Amino acid sequence: MSFSEVHFLSESLKQGVSMAVFMPERGPFGSDAKPPYKTVYFLPGYSGDYSSIITMLGVRKQAELKGIAIVMPNGQNSFYVDHPERNASYSTFIGKELIERTRDMFNLSHKREDTYIAGISMGGYGALLNGLLYSDVFSKVAAFSPATDPYMLLCDPAKGGFGDAEFANMFGNFEEYEKSKWNITRTYTEADKKDIPELFIGCGDRDIAVDSQVKCFRKALDGAGIPYRFWETTGNHDFEAWEKMMDPAFSFLTGIPEGSRNSLAIPDSIMEGK
Repeated sequence: MSFSEVHFLSESLKQGVSMAVFMPERGPFGSDAKPPYKTVYFLPGYSGDYSSIITMLGVRKQAELKGIAIVMPNGQNSFYVDHPERNASYSTFIGKELIERTRDMFNLSHKREDTYIAGISMGGYGALLNGLLYSDVFSKVAAFSPATDPYMLLCDPAKGGFGDAEFANMFGNFEEYEKSKWNITRTYTEADKKDIPELFIGCGDRDIAVDSQVKCFRKALDGAGIPYRFWETTGNHDFEAWEKMMDPAFSFLTGIPEGSRNSLAIPDSIMEGK
């Protein structure tokens, strides 16, 4: 398993950016997956970055088990939406520039059926949003405890730490947000069903941050007849709950059964030390 930290100048963001990349290892102790590799673009949550993902979640384990490349950019609390007036077009960065740059740098598949997007919390929102906006790129989405309604998250006093000003800075006033493509409930329910990627949504049964949002989003999907796989686990809005979702989510993305791996058998000669 190879690990890289990459830094480059982003045209979409007009600044230097960084990302972490896990690539499958080949050979008798690695994966039988052959390049170009299937790829998951994994988006961190609010106040997090790829280092927190690497430290707290078994990302490397999933790359090894599933024989898949995993690309983790940083999100800078952006909700992965576009603000071209600020030189901060994060949606464009995720859906276009990051795809092009990583495919140039690494031996990744260019096929839609081999390209997926996932994320936790704010990153789950970003995955759902950009998975649909760039459905020509991504065939599947895995959203871990997604903040499906940023207004509920940022403006509900019970959540703490956010407020109306934070929301307005990101999305404008509520009326503008409701009518915009950043309102993913509206965007999904009004989309042509053939354009919607396959969906995996996970949430903890005691998630105080987004449980009500996820329930509302699921109700809207059900009402629109949009299929998805829902995975509920025990836990709150934290890494412990998200770790429980890792294998089911990556199995959903790659089509490999849960708890199994895409690996070469180790030759007897190696096991016997010959």
